[in-house]
Order: sequence, then structure tokens, then C-alpha cells
Amino acid sequence: MKRHSYIFSLFLAVLMLASCGKKSADEIFEEQKSGVVLVLNKFYYEVEMPGGQKLFFNGIDQNGNMLGFTTNEAEAKSHAQMLNGTGFFVSDDGKFVTNRHVAVTELNSEQLKANLASIVRASLMQCAIMARQIQAKYNMLEAQKAQFMEYDFFGNTISGDEAQLRQIVAEQQKLRQMYEQVSASARGLQYANVGNIRVNTVCNIGVTYDGEKVSGPSDFLVKNPCEIIKVSDKENADLALLQLKSKKTPKGAYVFKFAGDGNDDYFNQKSSEAKIKIDQQLYMIGYNAGLALANTQKGISVQMTSGRVTQTPDGERLTYSIPTVQGSSGSPVIDENGNVVAVNFAKLAGSDNFNFGIPLESIREFLK
Repeated sequence: MKRHSYIFSLFLAVLMLASCGKKSADEIFEEQKSGVVLVLNKFYYEVEMPGGQKLFFNGIDQNGNMLGFTTNEAEAKSHAQMLNGTGFFVSDDGKFVTNRHVAVTELNSEQLKANLASIVRASLMQCAIMARQIQAKYNMLEAQKAQFMEYDFFGNTISGDEAQLRQIVAEQQKLRQMYEQVSASARGLQYANVGNIRVNTVCNIGVTYDGEKVSGPSDFLVKNPCEIIKVSDKENADLALLQLKSKKTPKGAYVFKFAGDGNDDYFNQKSSEAKIKIDQQLYMIGYNAGLALANTQKGISVQMTSGRVTQTPDGERLTYSIPTVQGSSGSPVIDENGNVVAVNFAKLAGSDNFNFGIPLESIREFLK
């Protein structure tokens, strides 16, 4: 009897130790929330024409039409679009992971192609307008010359203000150069191959942290500016690695660990695929709905949501029932031990209960 009592007591002690070692969801959240950042990307698009001319726009609407088309980059900047996403620190030197579509906004290629022909036509019209404006300025300067000249009775030049005349001639020379450049651009556009037109995304990215006060974009872009280190070129790996320009993770911010680090038993023997099970408990720490929910009276507030694995992983995505909305893209999906098993990237249209994460093996490959 004593032996059975001893074994039972030992069993209870083991259970108590095991339960003491396992953290609750609240404890995991409190420990890790400092390592999750709210990302702001303020962006517009730059069009490089074959002749060297640069044009700008702010996006494409639902009908495929270009928004904010302009030749003035300052105007494009002032009307730049903004989007939010989530990221999480993976190193002490300010590097964090998020989704590619958060860091580099992607355009619909077919819509873009349809707009390029319109860009060429609009550019030719703009060249014609600029040429007329340059010619008008040149003629105005030519008329001003007479104000600084003195003539005799027969119309011959006697004297003039040489300094003013030299300044006018110099300005006219600049205008002639501009006119030649515009003319060259117009000639190039007439025979432009649409395939030679390049469209670049101009991004200005910054972050803020849980508990910070935010009053505008400068609290992201000026206080904590970031740069893109790399983005995945694989269609099924919507991942990007960014870094704070300070190259230093804030003091006390949590740096996330990945499930299976240093534990080969975590993975299947014949592949690097993680052993994820149906109905396994998962959590996500992120900024659902971006600033709409995150910006509270107490400052930026990160959220933790939970769900379970709902489908056997196929190596390209992990499906779970964690509810997500726009803004949670790039959030870390963690297991009951607080280790990252996926990066949230999409949801099934029309449903809040079927959402997708990029699995651990794809994240590892990207970060190599």
C-alpha cells in the first residue's frame, strides 16, 4: 500500500512540475506582445518611361483606372496611399518578418498592362503641354530683353544692362535644353514598346509598438523608419524581411523563437515539415483591423486571438480557425509553448473561420 501511495505521490509531483512549467495564454501574451509591431506603409507608384521621363500614380481603382496620375512626384507623395500590417522581431538587430504584400504592394498585372497604353498617350499630351509652356517662357524672356536695352533714333543698340541680359540669356539656354529633352521624350514615346515601361513601388515604411501613443503617420515613419532587406520571390511564400534603420531591436522587446529550433524530433523524419496536428491549439498576436482597433485611449494595443488547426497541412499553407481581418497580415501564429509555427497571410473569402498561414518550413527556408 505504501508503495502505491509513493508512486501516486510521485505521479502528482510530476504533473505539478509539468503544469508549473507550461505558461498560460495570458503569460505568453504578456511576454511576447512587446515583440509584435504595427507596420505602416505609405506608398505610391513610379513609372519609368523609355525616354527617361518619370510619371507617378497612386493606385488602380476597381474598374482598372489609374488614380492620381501626375508628372509631379511631390503631388504623388502628398496623396500616397497607406496600409497597415503586423510584423514580429526575429533578431536583436531590428529585423522583423511580415508579409510581402504589406512591404511591397502588388498591382494587378493585367490592369497595369491595360493602363500602360493610356500612360503613353497621356505622356505625349503632357510633352506637348510642356513644350508649349517652355516656348511661352522663352518668348517672354525674349521680350524682357528690350527693357534692359537702349536704342538710338534709328533703332541701333547703344548700351544695355549687361548683367541682366546675361541672366536672361542663361535662363533661355536652360529652357532650350529642357525643350530638347521634352522633344526627345516625345519622339521616344511615339515608338515606345509598352514592355519597356517599368513601374516601381515607392514605399515609406515605419512601425510603432504596443503601448505607444500615435497621432499620425510621422509617429511611424519618422520615429521608427524601416527598410526592406528582402522579399520572397516564391508565389506561395508571402514573406518579407524588414529592418529598423536604427539596426537595433528596442530594449526589452521580445524576439520570437520558431518551433523545433534545436529539436529535430519536432519535424517528420523524411522531410522538414513540422508535426502539426488537427485541432491543435494555436494563438495569433497581431493588429486585427490595423489602427481601427489598435489605436485606443491608452495607446496602441495589440490583440491575441485563438483557434485550432482545421486541416492537415499541405506544405504550402496551414489552415486554422483563428479569426482575422485586414491588418493582421504578417502576424506570428504560435503554439501553446509560444513558438512560431506560421505567419498569417490570408483568409477564405466570406469567412472568418478559415484562415491561412505560411508554414514553418517555408519561413525557415526564406530566412536562411
